[in-house]
Amino acid sequence: MKCPRCGSTLRPSMDECPRCGLPLISTDKAQMDQPLPVRTLIVRTLIVLLGILITAALFTFAGVRVYYWRDAKRLERDYVNHTIELITMDNGVQGHAISFFGKDGDSVYIEELGKSYQYIGGVARVEFADYIWFDSDPEDIESAELTISPVHISAAGRKTRLPAFTINVPVPEAPVTITSPTTDHVNVITSLATINMNVVYGSQVIINGEDVTSKVDRSGALSLNVNVYPIGDNNISIIVRTDHHKEARRDLVFFRDEMEINLELATSVGYTSTLNYMTIVGKTDPGAWIDVDSNYDPASLVIDQQTGEFSFKAKFSSYGDNIVSFRATMEGKRTSTISFYVNYLPAKAEYSRNAWAMDYKQLRVIYEQWRGRVFLCNGKIVDVYYEGEKQFAVMDVGKEEQQLIILENQSDIGSFNVGGKYSVYADVAGRLFYKDGYNPYLIGRYATETTDD
Repeated sequence: MKCPRCGSTLRPSMDECPRCGLPLISTDKAQMDQPLPVRTLIVRTLIVLLGILITAALFTFAGVRVYYWRDAKRLERDYVNHTIELITMDNGVQGHAISFFGKDGDSVYIEELGKSYQYIGGVARVEFADYIWFDSDPEDIESAELTISPVHISAAGRKTRLPAFTINVPVPEAPVTITSPTTDHVNVITSLATINMNVVYGSQVIINGEDVTSKVDRSGALSLNVNVYPIGDNNISIIVRTDHHKEARRDLVFFRDEMEINLELATSVGYTSTLNYMTIVGKTDPGAWIDVDSNYDPASLVIDQQTGEFSFKAKFSSYGDNIVSFRATMEGKRTSTISFYVNYLPAKAEYSRNAWAMDYKQLRVIYEQWRGRVFLCNGKIVDVYYEGEKQFAVMDVGKEEQQLIILENQSDIGSFNVGGKYSVYADVAGRLFYKDGYNPYLIGRYATETTDD
């Protein structure tokens, strides 16, 4: 290679002529400095853009996958929490309730039930009767292991499967509720006793071997009288069979004293009275005599020696429970006796008619002489306590200084509330100890909440 200016011989690697200093450009470099053709530029640009788009798409795809993965994990974390509880359905059958917690507007779908449940107030409550999982006659099955598969559905319609879980559901017993009598063992003084109960309509009911299903009304209620004999314990067996349930059995005992002389009350005789007397009607063996041991009108006693039917007028001397006691006697036989209580409470108008205004100082001193006297008690409840099922309310009836009385709540108001102000008609029953001393004790019969000071 020679220099164009001075003709000196040059090496290919030289950038300028060493003699004249002329800058030299190699053919390759010159070619490189030439502008690229337009088509080549377009192709290269497209390749670069395609690479950028592919890279962006990959990053976007990865980001979306990460977002949905994290969202699914969040859903699992936020919606996997649930509670399970045993419930009694409105128709009396046993069931379960599952409460899912989430966002209002979303819903949860339960595949096994084929139903969706919306979140309301942050809770989606799923309820089902236990019997739906069992065949018509599940007597040989103890329980079922259920798998619940919830699917979360957002307000926008996106579905996310939540973790499944299991519930052990025992075979439910045929629903039966006995409303009367209220206990399994009852003392009675009549030859008939009434059983009131509720079952699922369509259930088979057998009492002491007799099928009484036809006597169940369409609401599932059954009322039945059973004979009670004077032999001591009268055992009553109740069997209820309902489809998809195991058999239910209830046993009752009606106790009636063994009697050599038959003596019984008529079923029409009640145990409450708004009058200060009640006509007692019953029956004994023909030829027996009736002696009344409690307060009564001697002139009212009537005995039919042929039929054994009798009646007399019992008199009540105090509010609340009054005992009625009488016996049948016959030569050569052991006496038969009946005793029971009648609760005497006049109507409010009569009860309150002769009520005294509160005389606290005298009441503290002569409470025994005033036992049964009715007072109008106005004041504020400062405390409430219970003895068994009885509620006692401490009322301050003082105007300038504290004056406490104890009220046993037998009123129509239901329950006294601390801090509430009441007007109560009550009768004196004695005194009770409260905190550091004795206070007048009255039984509140009628009460009204007030706003007066």
